[in-house]
Amino acid sequence: MNGDVLLRVDGLSKRFGRGRRAHQALEDVTFEVRQGEILGLVGESGSGKSTIIRCVVGLEKETSGSIRYDGIDPAHPRHGELERYRREVQMVFQDPYSSLDPRMTVRQIVEEPMLVIGGFSARERRARVDELMHTVGLLPEHLDRNPRHFSGGQRQRIAIVRALVVGPRVLLCDEPVSALDVSVQAQVLNLLKDMQRQLDLTVLFVSHDLAVVKYLCSRIVVLNKGVIAEAGSVADIYGHPQDDYTKALLEAVPVPDPGQERARRALRLEKLAAMS
Repeated sequence: MNGDVLLRVDGLSKRFGRGRRAHQALEDVTFEVRQGEILGLVGESGSGKSTIIRCVVGLEKETSGSIRYDGIDPAHPRHGELERYRREVQMVFQDPYSSLDPRMTVRQIVEEPMLVIGGFSARERRARVDELMHTVGLLPEHLDRNPRHFSGGQRQRIAIVRALVVGPRVLLCDEPVSALDVSVQAQVLNLLKDMQRQLDLTVLFVSHDLAVVKYLCSRIVVLNKGVIAEAGSVADIYGHPQDDYTKALLEAVPVPDPGQERARRALRLEKLAAMS
């Protein structure tokens, strides 16, 4: 991580609805994501973290405030900037069961972003897809199958390939392991960590799971009802939380039984040894 700011969210506010039924999902949210880091957005359900990521990717329009990516204002792009933004900022969605079109083959799914953006020959598309499928541990014959033939973990690997296939610089991850079994979550998290290092990705990672964020992220932004409660390094937030809401979140994390934890750790080590 070189410390240069790649993505900045400044004074972001988002209101849904009007009048008495209006809901203020975000209020004056400001933070930066530095090149090469994994920044975690943490909070309970309804805290606004997914709304932020949806505004960044363009699925929601902010009520006020701004988003800047490497000199680009996606709300007011100059010539060619919006195409570059859409190529360099990609997203992995929460549910691998609903985010993949069941009528398409895996090859059609992962090649679709390259066809939408354009500029890739058939040979380039095939080579890029084959390379990434191999990198995430999927086989060439998987490309001709439909999503229904795959487990949740395999589907999320396919979704990651789809997000990476156009060569993005920023990966937006909206609770990408919350719909997966606990036994599969670690595999997907390790894959994201490996991809981040190999491809020098900058990652904005949304999660309600503090253990996941602690494992994956270098810095954390804690959200409470659409407002930033506090932000800082993983060490600072976990070791010296300042806000009462953050303290309550940390206190709510279940402490595992030592015997069970040792057994789980031993099993994990056995699996890692078998994979190496």
